[in-house]
Amino acid sequence: TTRTTVAVIGTTGVGKSQLGIELSKALYGEVINADSMQVYKGLDIITNKVPENEREGVTHHLMEFLEPEDEYLVTQFVKDAALKIEEISERKSLPVLVGGTNYYVQSLLWPMSLISSASDGETSSSDEGDVVDKRFSTMDTPSLYKELQRVDPTMAAKWHPGDRRKIEKSLKVFRDTGRPQSEIIKDQQQLAKTDINLRYKTIIFWLYADPPTLNQRLDERVDKMIELKYWPQTGLFDELTSLRQKVVEGTVNTPGKDLEKYQRGIWQAIGYKEFDEYLTTFETGEKDSTILKALKEQSVERMKVATRRYAKRQVQWIRNKLLPTIWNTQDTIKELSIPSIIHPSKSIAIYLLDATDLSKWNENVKDVAIQVTRDFLTGKDPVNPESVNSFASTFLSRQKDAE
Repeated sequence: TTRTTVAVIGTTGVGKSQLGIELSKALYGEVINADSMQVYKGLDIITNKVPENEREGVTHHLMEFLEPEDEYLVTQFVKDAALKIEEISERKSLPVLVGGTNYYVQSLLWPMSLISSASDGETSSSDEGDVVDKRFSTMDTPSLYKELQRVDPTMAAKWHPGDRRKIEKSLKVFRDTGRPQSEIIKDQQQLAKTDINLRYKTIIFWLYADPPTLNQRLDERVDKMIELKYWPQTGLFDELTSLRQKVVEGTVNTPGKDLEKYQRGIWQAIGYKEFDEYLTTFETGEKDSTILKALKEQSVERMKVATRRYAKRQVQWIRNKLLPTIWNTQDTIKELSIPSIIHPSKSIAIYLLDATDLSKWNENVKDVAIQVTRDFLTGKDPVNPESVNSFASTFLSRQKDAE
């Protein structure tokens, strides 16, 4: 049986969690978290988890169940999420995927996309580009090749022992997925022989806000975290200090030293790295308020910059990777005329919803999403995705080269 899912994606700060809850309430759904940082316990403020009392009774799965130092590979997410989708569907409920870790969502919906996801570095961490494993940079090429021979002899035999770039890429795939690259390629070749590589009948809602408006909203959100107005029961500094204290006490283990520790577990979350220098200076007993104030302001600005850059990367991923995958899938379905699908356009569809003006949330986002999903589930002809708003007509058109 082909399961049906709804996915809510978009940048940080556009209201994905809110829409996930609204869809679930209206359509008897359950939320499956697809944010790589919200799977961890702790840092609720920095990772922007919806507080329990604001979930409005909607069940949330794969949320805050891992210890801070645990690694959670995309392959594990796909396995866990697929299991949850089966369980939710068996209860006659609607699985609603919600999260900004786009490669999680894409790898779940299209198994063949897993290998490109693993090697493209779209991550919700505070790094500013593709993640490069710092351990590799300290190893010479023969040592790297020997390591690849150990974990993936098939790929090692394929690459020249001196081709460091390809060797590193294969090692990175193994590190990020937990599987040899050669095995993933083999699986993809098998999947390519099937009719279509789409795991579920899916409707995707891409929440989008005009960048200038979004950037201001993101900056204000950081300020609210600092001012303790966002979550009254605790504050950003309380959260960070508590986690750091647990590390000192030995109840929580950091996954590495120096820069490497920011590439594992919850330490990837935007905010931890940015405030490290300030908190370290404070903890070592620095009394000069001028120094502390300057470091604090610098940390706040770093967090704002990292958040804005992450939002930009999220949009780039959707436009450059997700949209082409959706379009290719739609084309394949039309070419094959798969009889099990009521109408080709209804097997996978994406709608861009304008979340720029929050005062118009209901009419621009909530009401549209609920109606479109109802049509999708009942087999009615839904509204043309490009006609929903001006952003949709720009970004979802294959003919236009949106800026």
